Parts: sequence; C-alpha cells; structure tokens
Amino acid sequence: MKVTVERLPQSAVRLDIAADPEEFERAFERAFRRINQQVAIPGFRPGRAPRALVERRLGREVIVHEAHHELMDQLYRKALEQEDLTPVSEPVVEVYQDEPLAFRVEVQVYPRVELNDYRSVRVEPREVSVTDDEIDQVIEDLRKSQSVWVEPEQPRHPTSGDQVTIDLQAFEGDEPFQSPLEGMPFVLGESSLFPQIEEAIRNLLPGESAEFDIAFAEDDERVNPDLRGKTLHYKVTLREVKERELPELDDEFARSVGDFQTLDELRQRIRDDLLRQKALAARSEVLNEAVEKVTEQATVEVPPALVERQVELQIERLREDLRQQGSSLEEYLRLSQKSLEDLKAELRPGAEQRLRQSLVLETFAKIEGIEVSEEDLVQEIERLSSASENPEQMRSIYGSPYFRDLIGDELQTRKVTERLIEIVTEGRGAVLGEAARLLEAEETAVEVEEVEGEDGETRPTADMIASVPAEPADASEEEETVASAGEPEEETEEPVTAREEARETQ
Repeated sequence: MKVTVERLPQSAVRLDIAADPEEFERAFERAFRRINQQVAIPGFRPGRAPRALVERRLGREVIVHEAHHELMDQLYRKALEQEDLTPVSEPVVEVYQDEPLAFRVEVQVYPRVELNDYRSVRVEPREVSVTDDEIDQVIEDLRKSQSVWVEPEQPRHPTSGDQVTIDLQAFEGDEPFQSPLEGMPFVLGESSLFPQIEEAIRNLLPGESAEFDIAFAEDDERVNPDLRGKTLHYKVTLREVKERELPELDDEFARSVGDFQTLDELRQRIRDDLLRQKALAARSEVLNEAVEKVTEQATVEVPPALVERQVELQIERLREDLRQQGSSLEEYLRLSQKSLEDLKAELRPGAEQRLRQSLVLETFAKIEGIEVSEEDLVQEIERLSSASENPEQMRSIYGSPYFRDLIGDELQTRKVTERLIEIVTEGRGAVLGEAARLLEAEETAVEVEEVEGEDGETRPTADMIASVPAEPADASEEEETVASAGEPEEETEEPVTAREEARETQ
C-alpha cells in the first residue's frame, strides 16, 4: 500500500491510497471465491466453476467491485493507523483506478494543536478583601429572611420593600387579555412588576383602585413576545399593605440563624464566607484568563463536524430540560421568535470556542506530562470515602468503573488547572494574601451548607444568604404575561470534550 497525505483547511485531510498489485490480486481472489459460492453455474457445484467462466457469466467488474468493497475499508483503516489520524466525520471517497485499486479519501480528522510559546503567558494574581459594608449587607439579608410581615399602625401608601396584595386585570380593547390576578402578593422593588404598575400601586391606599394604559413597543425584548406591539388597559386594586418587622440585631439573632453564640461570631463567619467566595471567583478569573490567552496564541483548527455534533448535543439537552419543565423546544423557539437554524447559529461560536479550549488543555496536559496514576485515584477514593458516614459502602461505590472515571477526570482537570496557574503566575498562585491561605485549606469547591437549629429545623447560614438574596414574594405564572416580562431561560450546558466527540465518530 502506498499512502500520500495532503493537509486541507479546517482540520481535513486528503488521503491518496493505492493498493499494491499483490494486495489487489489477493483481494480479487477472495472476492471471486465468495461470489463463486453464491452463483449457480450449470454443470458445476457451488464454488467449483472456473474463474474465466464466472467472469464471462457475471462480468469481471462484479468481482472487481466486491474486491474494492473489502480492500477499501481495510486500506483506509490501515492508512489512518499508519498516519496516526483520528477521523471525526464520514469520509468522502473517490475511486480513480480500478486495477489495482487506487482511491482518494477526504475526511475531517482530530486536529493537531501547536501551543507555541505558552510558557510566556502571564496573568496577574488577584487580591481580594471584604468590607464592613458587604458584611452589613449580608446581615441585613439575614434579618430579612427572619422577618415577619405586619400591618402598619396607620393606613399609608406602600413604599419599596413593602409587601402588597393586589387584584390585577388587563384588557385589550373591551376584552380581557388574560385571566385576572386576585389576591396576589408582591414586594415592591423586589418583584418583577412593570414600573407603570408599581408606580400606580405606590399612589394607592388599601381599598383604592387605579386604571391606566401601557403601550409596548414592537421591538421591546424585555417583555413577553405576546405583549409586543400591543396597548393594554390595566386595572389594579390594592387590598392590603404590610411592612417587614426585622429582628433585633443581637446575640439572640445570631443564635437563631446558625451555630453561633454571639453576633461577633456570626460576623466573622460571614467575613470568612465572603472571602472564600471572592477567592474562588478570583481563581476562576485567573484560570479563565490563562486559558483564553494560551488558546489565543495556539494554532488549532476545530473540525466543523465536531462543532456541529456539539451544537446538536446542546440542543438535545435543551430539549430535554424544556420537556422536564413541561414545555418543548418548539414552544421555546416560538416564544423566542427563532428558527432551529437561528438557534444553531447562536450556539455555534460558543461550541467552537469551548472545543478549541478543550483541545488546547488536552495538548497542554500531554506536553506537561500530566496524568492521573492509579495511586492518585486510590488516594482520592480513600479521601472521599473516609469523609462519609459509611466508608466501606462509599469505597465500593466510588470503586465502580463509572465513578472511577468521573473521579479520574476530576483529578486530571484539577492537576491541569493547578499547573497552568502555576506557570502563568510564575508560582505566585491565583490569589494573594489571606485569600491564598484560605484556598489552600479548601481542597474541594465551596458547597452551600445547612445548620440545624436547636428545634431540629434547618436554618440558612451566612453562606446561603451571601450567595442567594432573600426571595421576594412572587406572582403566579399568569403574572409573566400581564404584569412582567418573562421568557424561557436557556440552560448552559457543559461541553463534551473533543476527544469524546472523536471517540463517538470511530
């Protein structure tokens, strides 16, 4: 076999493959024998007819075609192995010589990546700190989470932060636009009411009503597509107003939100939580910047076949997420006023960039000699298992092939990111100072914690409040159309790595 390789744009190759005369003759003989067993020649038992007679009866080209069928697949796979190529698309084949067989194949292949001078990339470590104002804001959010709603001593107009209960109707002309909302609670300034509705409510006393029009522009992407270009007439009635009664800020309050004896302990915990969150965010910033810079200077062409497969995967995941929410991809596209091709076009650039970064990091790991050993895997399984309530059971679970692969991938990612950060920061680390020491103590990602109170009830800790704002009272699903903007959210999917894509193709 003779093979010549021509590199084409977009990580494609053209293989010119020619069989040796001896190879073709052997394939032709095998093809003749198979056909001879299947064809009926008068006067001869199956497989016993002379070749010349079979050729005259069927035509030599039939045997040649059968030989091609066997030999092309064999030589193509041999050529891929010889040239160390991994196909990621279906091959396009052109036979330009019948005897001996010679053909050309064009196929997209797993790309070659040149990192160039990646060791010259530099990223400055981050310095993070926590202010008293940030701690105070978390404390205030905690107080809100522990507050109760009470009626004001005297009837008054509602203000920001008040909970209002309203009736709301919307009309298009003389016809109701949608079913009315009755007795729905909202928190002014925190719920997603249209500004015009909020302004009307702020001018009412309990028991009063107001009527007004809202005109929605055709191109207003902030509102539901069903509202665009319409003018609706609204009627709102304020039933009641309630204000928050916040708990006193003292040691008792600290004990009520977690395992703290004093307010000072609570403040210190909040400070540590905020510093930890900022340190992790800063580390992610440094890592993202490093990956972007290393990728920018790398030479890599992502095969379109990989990009398209990644886009299809994202769409299928979105379809499944929407199905679980009781919706469908078709409904999502209708509300978004997009076609399926529009959605694919939107997803393509992101999919290509993620695949590009995956390829770069994979090559980086190879060049740096980063790999997860069996010893690494055993130690990590032991670390995870020993931290559980039933170590033996967890060792058995984590030791299964599925979890071993997951843990191995996580360890590989951790090693790669640590080495990359070490290089781009010249060993200084992603963050400096106290935050750096805190990160060293955090071997795993921060998880939202829960602490049980003395009564056994689960209470939010400062960690929860620092990362999740107090949840306002909200309206029903109907409110999305008549009172606020509302469109389906697109889920962000984790990309399949380029190597996994290539495996699926083979």
